[in-house]
Amino acid sequence: MMSDPQITVIVPAYNVAGLILPCLASIMAQSRADWQAIVVDDGSTDATADEIRTLDDPRISLVQQKNAGVSAARNNGLSLAQGRFVMFLDGDDVLNPTAFARLAAALDARADAVAAFGTFLKILPSGAPYPGQKPLALHRYPDGDVLEPMLRGNFLANGGHVLIRTEVARRLGGFDTRLRLSEDWEFWCRLAAEGEFAFIGTEPEVFSLRVRPGSSSGGLSVDWANHQPCLDTIGGNATIRARFSAPTWRKLERAMRASQMWECGRVNFTMRHYREARMLMLGALRLEPTPKRVAMIVAAEVQRRTNRTFVSRLRFRDQDVAADL
Repeated sequence: MMSDPQITVIVPAYNVAGLILPCLASIMAQSRADWQAIVVDDGSTDATADEIRTLDDPRISLVQQKNAGVSAARNNGLSLAQGRFVMFLDGDDVLNPTAFARLAAALDARADAVAAFGTFLKILPSGAPYPGQKPLALHRYPDGDVLEPMLRGNFLANGGHVLIRTEVARRLGGFDTRLRLSEDWEFWCRLAAEGEFAFIGTEPEVFSLRVRPGSSSGGLSVDWANHQPCLDTIGGNATIRARFSAPTWRKLERAMRASQMWECGRVNFTMRHYREARMLMLGALRLEPTPKRVAMIVAAEVQRRTNRTFVSRLRFRDQDVAADL
């Protein structure tokens, strides 16, 4: 392993045999060579670890642990990170070759930024492009102080398009292992309270997110009770609350609850749990009414009654319905 890696990419991996090698190949293909990759195998029961061992690159290390969840795996890797910057890349996703160079340059240029991020594309399990995506040039993200927009709704896909100052991630204690759902959003909120985020622009994408059916987060998202612990954790964070006046915080709490309620409704809708979806979406509308939410509820009802697709899975997420960022 290099003696002075500048970038550490932490790859939590659980049963991603057949996908982990393309992920690691995308790291090995980076235009910057001063990186280390720590793959944390979270108790996989398939050939994930065996596939990793076939690679002959001293910059890649394999750490194995009993199954403890993605947050524990990420935190394990964080404790071993040597680079100034750290990224959390899921074991089935794929980086653009320029990802490290562009993100690190943004952080080097902005001392006040705790993280840098870019855009992403979605791909099918086969690696083919996910259909119906919005062109990258049309993506809009906040830059600078992003705490309020982050509280209103997680605008990041996952850690695969975010580079973070390692010292800040460690000071925050990494991810909250008590949370089973939205643990990444809770971490991004704490991170955004620490400093600015640098958006590096729309093109090219930083990484490709592999969309696979049956994800654990999707299974948990269908139950509204699973969303509450994260909301309680963020709402109880004194550092975050101190950034806002009492009236503003009350509005933000309503917006956060509405965002999570809408997301839970979206998942229920895609699973054809129409009664639950309608109650949740109307609940979100009551908490924070927006014209786009009204339009989406009408479109969803037409789709339910006619079985014609007006609302795609891609465009039904709350961050697409809330205020444009």
